[in-house]
Amino acid sequence: MEITNELLAAYAEGNVSESERKAVRQYLTDNPEELETVMIMMDDDYDIQLDENREINQGYIFNSELDKLLNEIDFQEPDITNSSSMNILPMMSMAAKDIVDNLCAIRCEGIALRKLGINVSDDDLIKESREEGWIKQEGTALYNIGKLSGKRGLNVAHRYKCSIEDIKKALSEGDVVLAVIDSEELKNSDSNTKENQDQHNPNHVVFITSVLEDKIRLIDSSTSTQEDAYLLSHFEEAWNDSVNYLIIISKNSNYDPHPIDLSDVNISDDLLELREAIAENAHEVWAYNRKKEGWSYGPFRDDDKKLHPDMIAYNRLPESEKEYDREMAMNTIKLVKKLGWNLVKQK
Repeated sequence: MEITNELLAAYAEGNVSESERKAVRQYLTDNPEELETVMIMMDDDYDIQLDENREINQGYIFNSELDKLLNEIDFQEPDITNSSSMNILPMMSMAAKDIVDNLCAIRCEGIALRKLGINVSDDDLIKESREEGWIKQEGTALYNIGKLSGKRGLNVAHRYKCSIEDIKKALSEGDVVLAVIDSEELKNSDSNTKENQDQHNPNHVVFITSVLEDKIRLIDSSTSTQEDAYLLSHFEEAWNDSVNYLIIISKNSNYDPHPIDLSDVNISDDLLELREAIAENAHEVWAYNRKKEGWSYGPFRDDDKKLHPDMIAYNRLPESEKEYDREMAMNTIKLVKKLGWNLVKQK
């Protein structure tokens, strides 16, 4: 196959067939001087244009609106190594960001879907991910892994600070488990220097098949073998770079909430005031939308008559309801900081 500039550009944009992808990979292997050209093609600039009047609606504050925000911003990886008091989560880091092949997240999710009885090809999943905007030229953000499974009605749990026991438990219950690791650290564990071990680079997704006494078996889409086995200690070193991040995909109906631990996030007095403003506005938006749907005040909730006791001003809410709004607001502020962002008040 002739490797033209047009084909290299299409490869950088992710618009090539499987056969073209393999041909370009081989060409880049044989002509490493061309890698810089392809990297430049992949280096797009994104404008951040957020709606200042976006409403924060109670009930989806952690879901649809946060997803939209995350998808609109060109994220830079947080500086994990410089955080002494708080372990920043690399949720917005890109997995599968290898220049030669950035599709491991999708391929592993394809393995998961087929394991759970959903017959779908990797090519179809790759096309779908591009159409939905879940995959970019540089890879798939950690928070987007599992979107293909969720769209097909499966339960998807994203969890940090997991343990080997968590992997064993999920596998024993018939779930499928994907882990995000530093692939270079895993493959070169025996020769790692301290300098390399300090680098945080959660850039690869693998499919966990089993955990033995001192080894873990997994499928790595970048290798030609069906399964690879690694010492548990080596796997954990590479896994630590994603703060022990797992994606657990399941058909089971048992929902086990597992919110992100925010106990190490401290906020200033100014942000405490922001919490109250967000909490009140969240109630206002909730009540505004309910009113548009025909709801009004009633001393007791009546879904048929569309009556609700919380259809009152925020200051008149019972303290228990205010605390719910405050907790939502507080967790939102803490989560933003946990993801590596700083909130700065404009004078």
